[in-house]
Amino acid sequence: MNYKITDLIEPNNGCEGFMPGEEPMVMLILSDENGNERKVQLPDMLAYKLKWDVGTTVTSEDVGKYCKNCSC
Repeated sequence: MNYKITDLIEPNNGCEGFMPGEEPMVMLILSDENGNERKVQLPDMLAYKLKWDVGTTVTSEDVGKYCKNCSC
C-alpha cells in the first residue's frame, strides 16, 4: 500500500532542548488512497536522510522498516 505524507509534527522542546543522548523524533501523518490516516514516529534525522517530507509518497514496506511507534 502507498501512503502520502500529509503532515509532520516536530516536538517543541522550548528552551529546555533535548536531554543528553535523547534523539529528536518526528511524527508523520500518512494518508492512504482511501483517506485513512496513520501516524508514524521516527528519528528526525532519519526522515531527513530518507527525504520524507510533506507530499512524499512512501510504501507500507518502507513504513514497516523504519517505524518506531505506529498507530493505525
